Amino acid sequence: MKIREELHIGNIIKETLKKKKLSMAWLARQVNYEERNFCKKLKNNVISKELLHFISEVSQIDFFIYYSDDLRERWRKETQKVEKIDT
Repeated sequence: MKIREELHIGNIIKETLKKKKLSMAWLARQVNYEERNFCKKLKNNVISKELLHFISEVSQIDFFIYYSDDLRERWRKETQKVEKIDT
């Protein structure tokens, strides 16, 4: 099962931090990464669930909700397709 390509959690994290006036340097330090390496991970969208959990804890922002929202949207679309077929 493939996650929607538009869902780029790295960009979501960056934008959310900007809105909360938290720096990437701060977050990188909190999760024990050099800022450059951390930014590269976010840019490449290579974030393990463990790291995402750690980022969520440190920033007090639930970034997993974006995946949940994505799933709900896909399920809603699938349900609509099935309903159209049945009618």
